[in-house]
Amino acid sequence: MDRGLSKAILTLQKENALLKDKIAELEGESDALQAYIAGISALYSATKSIASQDNLFKLLDEILYQALVVINAVHGSLLLVDEETKELVFVVVHGEFRGDLQGHRIDWHQGIAGAVLEYGDPIIANQTSFDPRFSAEIDKMIGLTSRRILAVPLAYSNKVLGVIELVNKHDNSDFTEFDATILSLLAVFAATSLEQIELQMELKGE
Repeated sequence: MDRGLSKAILTLQKENALLKDKIAELEGESDALQAYIAGISALYSATKSIASQDNLFKLLDEILYQALVVINAVHGSLLLVDEETKELVFVVVHGEFRGDLQGHRIDWHQGIAGAVLEYGDPIIANQTSFDPRFSAEIDKMIGLTSRRILAVPLAYSNKVLGVIELVNKHDNSDFTEFDATILSLLAVFAATSLEQIELQMELKGE
């Protein structure tokens, strides 16, 4: 084969390989963009639904339900701070163990939720068995296996009112930074709504 032709074929093969890599990269970016758009759309729908609630318990229940839907999580809890007893209270629970956990109290420094409350930052724990912040006490009590946990603060004006904690995904995938961002945005909106409702109740003398 002519040397010039061989060189041209080799160059063409290299360019073809680079083109395949570029196509794969663009497809990955397209998937990420679609996931982002889907997440923002779900967040928008969730906030509209939450905004329509004027009952405190219904609001909290809707917050947690929408969090589960948006993130595709199996179990979820919304815990609020009891400053008098220095505990976190499972105010709303969704999932198989709702009846076992709702109303249950833990020390406000306990577990992943306690760490979120203490430091005010989201936590992604995709290998709970290796995470020193994880407490297996609740798992042992109700028979749950918490393989992955995503928890974010429910904060308003630099004050953490509670924690939203999600456990495991339906497809067994890891929680991601994107999940944490979406859930944190939802939590900010929820905390603001919660404060507004409590203020209205105080003004009405309820």
